[in-house]
Amino acid sequence: MKLISLEITKGHKLGWSSDLLEFGDNITQIFGPNGCGKTPVLQSIVFCLGFPSIFRRDIYENCGHAILKISTKNRLLTIKRAYINTGKDVDIEVKDQDNNVQYFYNELEYSLFMFEYLNIKTSQIITTSNKVTQPYLSTMLPIFYLDQDNGYSSLYCPSKNFIKDQLSEMLRMVLNLPVKHSFDAKKAKLLAKEKLEYLDKNVQITWNKLNVARDNSEIESINDIDIELEKLESELDYIRKSSMSQSDIVNGYDRIISSHHSSIKNIMDEISNIEKRNHSTTQIINEINAEIETLNLNEDARRVFVSFSEICGSTNCSLFSNTSNAYSKNLLYLKDQIKDLERNRIDNEIKLSELKRNKSIMEDMINSIMDEKDKAVTSDDKSQLVNMISKLMGRIFELQLDKNELNKIKKLESIYVSTMVKRNDALDVYNSFSKNTNQIPELIKIKIKLREFFIKWLDEINIININRDIRFKDDFTPTFGQETIEQLKGSTKIRAVLAYHAALLQLIVMEKNSEFNFLILDTPKQHEIDSHDLDSYFTALKKLCREKNIQIIFSTTEYEYKGDELDKKWIPIYPGKEQNMFLFS
Repeated sequence: MKLISLEITKGHKLGWSSDLLEFGDNITQIFGPNGCGKTPVLQSIVFCLGFPSIFRRDIYENCGHAILKISTKNRLLTIKRAYINTGKDVDIEVKDQDNNVQYFYNELEYSLFMFEYLNIKTSQIITTSNKVTQPYLSTMLPIFYLDQDNGYSSLYCPSKNFIKDQLSEMLRMVLNLPVKHSFDAKKAKLLAKEKLEYLDKNVQITWNKLNVARDNSEIESINDIDIELEKLESELDYIRKSSMSQSDIVNGYDRIISSHHSSIKNIMDEISNIEKRNHSTTQIINEINAEIETLNLNEDARRVFVSFSEICGSTNCSLFSNTSNAYSKNLLYLKDQIKDLERNRIDNEIKLSELKRNKSIMEDMINSIMDEKDKAVTSDDKSQLVNMISKLMGRIFELQLDKNELNKIKKLESIYVSTMVKRNDALDVYNSFSKNTNQIPELIKIKIKLREFFIKWLDEINIININRDIRFKDDFTPTFGQETIEQLKGSTKIRAVLAYHAALLQLIVMEKNSEFNFLILDTPKQHEIDSHDLDSYFTALKKLCREKNIQIIFSTTEYEYKGDELDKKWIPIYPGKEQNMFLFS
């Protein structure tokens, strides 16, 4: 943003107005004696930019509007604001270079418009009473504007301080860093938590379905099924295409019986594993019960001891309180362990019973097939051929069902993995909201730069009695060794405030190239600072103006800056009762 010109218009025919005051490309000094109207002229600049400047009554009575022209993004903007002495009312007209006009009667609406126009990203943030609010121009401008009355009393002097960590939040927005207390982030965190909880439930549901499907399946490998299916289907195809002898039929029965024996072996292996698990579970339960019994005995002993008042006569005695709490926690934990183990043992017993039933069914099937095989020796080939084909088809059908079950398990496993991936992604998103925004690398880098610039500007304005061991609390509030800014007095505090805002401006224009690229100083207490030190300060600012195309506007009564062709000096030229004035009627 570049400040082009300022003009103050009359409020009525006999009111007061100013000339068209053009800003310097680098430095603009408003120079004149006390009472010549420097302050209302300077205040009118930030007034047009959205700061709630408070003027003396004669300004409200005699002046109509302040008109500020600025350029940004290679476009001109004319801001016209009425001097209204009602505290809250805003009357602002904004006209662009194409004569498009917008009117604002609300400070928030104007602030949001200007933030968007200046490409400053803002967030909904939290007030000191934990309510949602928006940033205002009036909360951001005190970084770039120090008023005459309070601006030098602290590092940051807004008209109202109602936002939690207000200085930090405003600087974070200017520097395009995540805000500390974002309402938007809190809302997003709640949504992320809801999504995480939803996916957690889905993971559990899918896991339960998968376990049920696995428990109901006795076949572990789909490849084994495919191999057996291939053999049986080949056998069936051979039977259909050729005439078989009696010995071929008998051999076919033997292959079917062998296939069933293989299935029984798988069942018996599973039965053996479950029985081993149950045996181990029983041992663990017995050991835990023994531990519980020991804890119960210790607890009984404790009760005997605490029944004797001579051990501790105090009514509030807590001699055994820690022990008692430990016993209670251990007992509860061990009892919960037993419940889990018993639950698992019951599940295993149910599974074991089902497996034994299936084993018995398979054994009955083998016996039935062996009977069929014996009949094949004496019966005619044709009837036995039909029976064998029927048996083969039955076995193929069983294997197809088993294969379908395994495919179902495979699909459930895929769904489970996919859901877990989504759940872990959701967890990462949720955890990202819990990260400490004070430790983000960009903020750390910026604080290192700010410390470097701040020390440089302390030297420029010749502060010799401040500790250079500068640290930052609440992001951007400096401490000087063990001292805070509030502990500094007189000229030292004023110099420190001037150095701090110069360091902030340098940081902002060098790191982020912000549209807020000016510093406005209303009478920087020059009577308390040696002119040589002020000259050193403004000379260093002049160098920064050349390097980064920024503007400095300041008013003084005694110190007179010697500028060049890129600077402007505004002086009062209209005769008043006692001296020349900036405003005339």
